[in-house]
This record gives sequence, C-alpha cells and structure tokens, in this order.
Amino acid sequence: MTYRSIVLLMTLALAGGAPAVAQRAAPPGSARAAAQRTLNAFADRNAEAFAREVSPEDLASFRAQLLPGIKAALSGPQRAQALAMIAPARSYEEAEKLPAERLYVVYMSAVMKRVATAGTLRITNTILGEVPEGDTLVHVVYRQHIRQGTNDATNVNVLSLRRTPGGWKVKLEGAQPGLTAQQVH
Repeated sequence: MTYRSIVLLMTLALAGGAPAVAQRAAPPGSARAAAQRTLNAFADRNAEAFAREVSPEDLASFRAQLLPGIKAALSGPQRAQALAMIAPARSYEEAEKLPAERLYVVYMSAVMKRVATAGTLRITNTILGEVPEGDTLVHVVYRQHIRQGTNDATNVNVLSLRRTPGGWKVKLEGAQPGLTAQQVH
C-alpha cells in the first residue's frame, strides 16, 4: 500500500465512513486476487485480514517506524490518543513486545474503529488492471470513488504487491516515513 493510500486511510479515520468495494473475479493466487482480498478487508474493516495481505518485510518496517512515534506520544500530551491506538497494550513495553503483524492489526483496528464512528462515507474500489515489473513485483491500478453526502471524488490509485514465499503480498512502501508523535494520534 502506498504512502498515499495510508494517508487516505488516515483521512478516512478523521473524516469518517465505511468503505465499499466493487469486485470482479480474479485468478486464485494472482496479484489481482491478493489486491481484491486487501480491498475487501479494508471495506469490511477487518484489520486482521488486511494485515495478512501485507508483506512480512513491510510489516517489520512499519513496526520499526511506528514504535518510536508511540514512545514519544506516550510521554507527551497525546498519551491518551496513543494508548487508544495501541490498545489492548497498556504501555510502550507491551506494544514493543507485540510481533509486527499483531502491532499492525492493533494499529489498523484503532484506525478502522475511528473510520466506523466518524460518519457515513462510501468508497467503491474498482480494479482496472495490473502492471508487472519483472516477476516479483506487480502494481495493481484501481479507481476509487468516494462519496460523502452530496460530495463526490474519484481517484486512480496503485496498490503494489511483491511475490513472497507466502504468495503475493501488499507493499507498504514508504507508508510511514518519519512518523512523529503527532501522527500517532
């Protein structure tokens, strides 16, 4: 998932709403199928299913980038928001002990919870195609239509996936560069 997609996810958390995904069949085991599962998990606000689709390397990188921001936020005025983002962990030490995938699930669950409580927002994602870059990297292009009340927006986004021993997995590539304490809440 690109930095832009994560920014959209955070915007959704602040602006509110529940996404919906339009899909068509994809060959099992393909990058398109993995992209569909990823978009479906997001639409269903299923953080565990979403995390299963992320590359293990990217989960480890996300964890390494998130932990310093959590630590800083827990010692500052954003303590309550930071604790909410890492619940059920009750301290930095507990969050630090979480494996990368579990920490991602905890964080994404908190973000998705904020999305669900913030208001009505409808997002429809339609996969347009794939752009392979060698044998181990595929960029899935999808159109995203966002509707909130009478406001509409349409964007074209890219979801990059890498081939791993566990199949095609989403890249978070640069999803949280320079994460700061303010970004944690």
